[in-house]
Amino acid sequence: MVPPGKRMQETSQRVEQYPNLFSEIKIAGSRLRNRIALPATVTNLARQNRITEGYKNFLIERAKGGVGMLISEVIAVDPNAIAQPAIVTGFDDANDADFADLASQVNREGAALVGQLWHPGKQQLWGATSSPMGVSNQPDAYSWTVPRVMTNGEIEGVVSAYITVAAKLSSLGYNGVELHGAHGYLINQFLSPWSNLREDLWGGSVENRIRFAVQIAHGIKTEAGKDFIVGLKMPGTEEVEGGIDPDEAERLTKALTASGAFDYFAYGQGNFSLSLESHVPDINYQPGHFLEIHKKMKKAAAGVPVMALGRISTPKEAESALTAGQGDLIGMTRALIADPDWPKKAEAGVSKYIRPTTFDNVAWGLVHQGKPLSDHLNPLVGLAGESGWTPPQTKTPKTIAVVGAGPAGLQAAWIAAARGHDVTLFGRRLGGALDLETQLPGRSDMGRITAWQKLMAEEAGVKFHLGRLASEDEVRDSADTIILATGADQRWPESLAPTNEPVLSARAFDIAKWTGRKDRVILFDQDQTAAVYGLADLLASQFKEVVLMTPRPQFAEGVNYCSSIGVFRRLYSAGSTLLPAAIPVAFKNGNVSWSNPYIGSLQMIEDVDLLIYATPRSPRLSLAYAMQDFDLIRVGDCQSPRPLIGAIHSGHAAGLQV
Repeated sequence: MVPPGKRMQETSQRVEQYPNLFSEIKIAGSRLRNRIALPATVTNLARQNRITEGYKNFLIERAKGGVGMLISEVIAVDPNAIAQPAIVTGFDDANDADFADLASQVNREGAALVGQLWHPGKQQLWGATSSPMGVSNQPDAYSWTVPRVMTNGEIEGVVSAYITVAAKLSSLGYNGVELHGAHGYLINQFLSPWSNLREDLWGGSVENRIRFAVQIAHGIKTEAGKDFIVGLKMPGTEEVEGGIDPDEAERLTKALTASGAFDYFAYGQGNFSLSLESHVPDINYQPGHFLEIHKKMKKAAAGVPVMALGRISTPKEAESALTAGQGDLIGMTRALIADPDWPKKAEAGVSKYIRPTTFDNVAWGLVHQGKPLSDHLNPLVGLAGESGWTPPQTKTPKTIAVVGAGPAGLQAAWIAAARGHDVTLFGRRLGGALDLETQLPGRSDMGRITAWQKLMAEEAGVKFHLGRLASEDEVRDSADTIILATGADQRWPESLAPTNEPVLSARAFDIAKWTGRKDRVILFDQDQTAAVYGLADLLASQFKEVVLMTPRPQFAEGVNYCSSIGVFRRLYSAGSTLLPAAIPVAFKNGNVSWSNPYIGSLQMIEDVDLLIYATPRSPRLSLAYAMQDFDLIRVGDCQSPRPLIGAIHSGHAAGLQV
């Protein structure tokens, strides 16, 4: 949002700021108003394979926000492509009325709508489809599902299915389709020599491996006409030996371009091997990490537009990619999840108000778990009115004290102040525990959340009292209503006997203040979130040996799957020792006794310098207990310890409640 009173008007400088980003481009028969595209984004907002209002709202609100071209989430082209209930079907007529309504509304807002057509083939992310089939008989690298090998008749049948669904979408008002040929799905399985071991007309040479995609594209053009967009998303690199690397992607792109069948290309990275980490490059990757590959593909495409994507978040980064010849379109998923008005704000010269994305992949993790799409700073995803939203003004202004300056308290404070309340924010440190996390390796970008909240709070007129926690009397004297966001503390491990040996909570540990030996440290992990592994990375850089211990049979269960691959890669690269199914029992004379919680067996780790624990948290409630007679609202961890996204959303709700 833009703060009330600061209208989002176009400035005369906008063209000078981002002249390429906000220039038009023609793709087939559609003229796009700018170079900004929303890549296909699974939202889990559909129900029982049917389009819902939330599904439509997600796309419509981003069209209202100024996106030039929106690519829908995957549309199943036949019954064997139904992987889970949130995948909408295109092969039947159940969604036709909603397809037409969605296309009409998106076009009315000035954007082009492209439907992404999809078949997973052997790839099984959520669970096996009814009858997995693949190009060859290798197991799916993620699920180890073994497919049946497609016959010529089945291949021709799937080609026909793609064409039929595309022709229908054209008749319902869509501007085009994108064939999903990346991330190891069926078209990718044909394109890649890693997955395509066939020796018939569908495998072997580049010409044979592109045949499946080219036949689909030509068939669509025949049925829907030359003005109907046909794009292809394919790998720029699969990052597996024997697969598509940038040189092979270049050869494929040249051959695909020569076919004359495609109107644009988009490039992804990785497949469902461990290279899936690069599918959604996270906070540990550099901005625009793969753009040089896209630049290589742009040259190979010989004038066919190329979409640059992958960890682009700011208008400056987007403009730079276009200027550097790394693409003709800019695809942004996570940035546009965070803020549907990203284009309008950039064009109007008010980019500082764009809600930031941190690239910690919280949204991908939610979707992978089967939950609806959401974002740290945007609890409005899927709701009508998301674009242009501002907090509704209160009819009864109050004096409000927010105690606690972490992300939950900051969110509550700025929302309440923007509504017209007189708000004072008390806290020891801006950002609270999140500020500590930003000081860990690979976690600095999490500070974007606090920085944006602080900006919004300042614009809304919040008064800051930082450096200490307010006393009970001070709070009582300063407000009609109090929002408590006092956080929580990590509790002593329940399995560990009291000891005088050096034991610290993860949040209390400060490497700069540690004066003991740095030979062996144990990190007891009952948290399993990314911040803990950021601490593990820090410890690995400072101690000779790091031992990670968790009661569970595996680590990183609180980290989205893509990012967890990077977690394990860094831990093993650093030589860290991982002990699953382990709990500390005693720490005496420098030795830590630990037990397997499943069978109770005891073992010992000798010469331990320090034990750090990251455990379930206990809310800080002393002020709440002392002021039970007052109008109190608890948010964040002091209401109920939870992941960051839940804490921020609780603060958002409190700001609207008061």
